[in-house]
Parts: sequence; structure tokens; C-alpha cells
Amino acid sequence: MMRLPGYVIAISLAIIVCVSAARADEKPRPDPTCSEVNKAYSQSNRPAQYSITTYQVKDDGSLKPYQALRVVDDNYYTKYSLSDTWLLHGKPYFSIMDRMGPKFTSCKLLGKKGKLLHYSATWHKFPYTAATELWVAKDNRRLMKMLRRYPDSLWELPFAVALEIYDYNATNVGASAPSAGERPRPDPSCLDVNNAYRQRNRPPHYSTMTYQVKDDGSLKPFYAFRVVKDNSYTKYSFSDKWLAHGQPYFSIMDRMGPKFTSCKLMGEDSSVLGKLLHYSATWHSFPYTAAAELWVTQHNHRLMKLVRHYPDTGWEFPFPVAVDLYDYNPAQTLPAAPEPTTLVSTP
Repeated sequence: MMRLPGYVIAISLAIIVCVSAARADEKPRPDPTCSEVNKAYSQSNRPAQYSITTYQVKDDGSLKPYQALRVVDDNYYTKYSLSDTWLLHGKPYFSIMDRMGPKFTSCKLLGKKGKLLHYSATWHKFPYTAATELWVAKDNRRLMKMLRRYPDSLWELPFAVALEIYDYNATNVGASAPSAGERPRPDPSCLDVNNAYRQRNRPPHYSTMTYQVKDDGSLKPFYAFRVVKDNSYTKYSFSDKWLAHGQPYFSIMDRMGPKFTSCKLMGEDSSVLGKLLHYSATWHSFPYTAAAELWVTQHNHRLMKLVRHYPDTGWEFPFPVAVDLYDYNPAQTLPAAPEPTTLVSTP
């Protein structure tokens, strides 16, 4: 059998990667039907001070307060209705696009009533979608109210219908910032877990497969994620279509606080890759939390496996236990770089 020189194999791989990336469609763009809705929602149309109150819409139509968000100059603050404590965050930013696609699609003007324009749209925030209605002021095109109806299969909040009320009256918002504690910071017990999870410890090419962990311990594929240089691709197990996205970014902090808290080294496990450090932690991705276990390679501190056990009160997926398996082998990841057929928002 003829053996190819190593450099020939390397060149061939590089060609496959470049061609596959070149075949990818352009990065996601805003839906042209949503230009007016995007103007109302975008950060540039928001004043220095305003507030948003999120309510649960109950079956009888009554409203139950859930969360308050207040913007004062260059900071924003949040407080849940069941708490008296305001949480301080950084500079607010509400984008009409994220790395998974546009915030709004399929927008339509339903009518005009008094000083408000009434729109319908589909709202997206991966992995959630919601049938949405928006009311926008005619004069300054500011968003006044947004109603989201989530499908039965996946809720972002602990209820199916949410209403956001916007208030731009500086007197109502308050000229001074609410009393708040320090800005959220990483949990010092999670230093090693954060180093394994953060973006800078990830190579330019890798893949992640998310599985449902069934009651008998068997795995059922749910979601595939691949990174090829500056682009990421996703595909659900029930679909043959890959979606192309922008540059991936995984942060140890988000606007609600740290990704991991209460980390603890449980021990060491052996594997074909060498020793794996086994950690426990609490994983956070608002509004979800999960009891997590992580396995990290000892020699290069890369995350290899992440198991999440969700509480009965809130699942991120249609099942309570999920495992992410990471593969950093270019031979497995690169030649199969996907060819996305659509760049519309997430399914």
C-alpha cells in the first residue's frame, strides 16, 4: 500500500476545510420584513434611562410581576419580584442579531390603534422561539409593549406567556441608580473549570455533540455543534440541514452572573486521552440551573464531557439530563464541515 507523505495529507485537509467553509452561505442577516420592529428594539433607539417590567400572563388574563429591569446611564439593574435585592450588571446592549441569527423574523403590521402600531413577529433567542406581538409608539418608534407566547415544548421562563412593559419616563425610572451589590464576578472555586470552558482554551476546529441521557443510561443524539475557524454550524438530530452562524463565543460570565458556581474536584479518572479531572459544579444559563459534572484533561485542561442534571421545575431541553461530548480531533471534525442550506434563525 502506498503511503502519502505527511505534508500531502495536511494540504489535503486544509483544502477540504477551505472548500467546505467557502461553500457556507453568508452569515445570518436581519429579516427585511422586520426593519420597523428592529428599529424599535435596537439599542440605538433606547434612551439613557428606562425600565422594563416582565409579567406572567395567567390563564385568566391577569398579570403577575416576575422581573424588573432598570437602565440608568451606563449600567442596568435587575430584580426579581420575590426579592428586594437589585443586581448590578454592566452596560446594557440589546441587539437585533446574535451569533445564532436575527432576533425577529416574519414581521407583519397588524394595525394601528391610537398612538400605537401593532406588529406580529417570531421572536428568537436560542434555543427558544415565541409567537410575538409588539406595540410601537408612532411618534418616536419606541417599543412600548411585547407579548411572547412560547410553544408547549420549550419555555424560556417558568410560564408560557410573558408580557414586557417599557417605561421611558425618567421620573418613574428614577434619576439615581438603585442600591445594588457588587457586579457579579466568577466564583473563585471554579478557576480550573472556567479555564477549561472559556473561549481562549478552545482550538479553531472542534465539535460538540449533545445527547439525551435516558433512564437506562443510554444516549440519544439531540444536537450537533461544529466550529470551523471563525464560523460555527449547528444541526438537530431530526434534521439533515446544517445552520451556519457567526464566530462562536463561550464566556464564563453572562449578564446574570457566572456560568459555574460551587465547583469541587471530585477525583481523577483514566481514559485513552490520559488522566481526566472530574469536577462537580452548579451550571447557570438564565433562567436555568443544573447540577453539573465535568471531565477535563489533565495535560492541556480541555473540557471533554459536561453532564447537566436539571431540576424538575425547569428543563432547558425536552429531557432532564443532557451530556455534551467534545471532540478536538481535526480528522473527525474538519473533513465533515457542513454545508448549510439555510441561514434563517434557529429552529
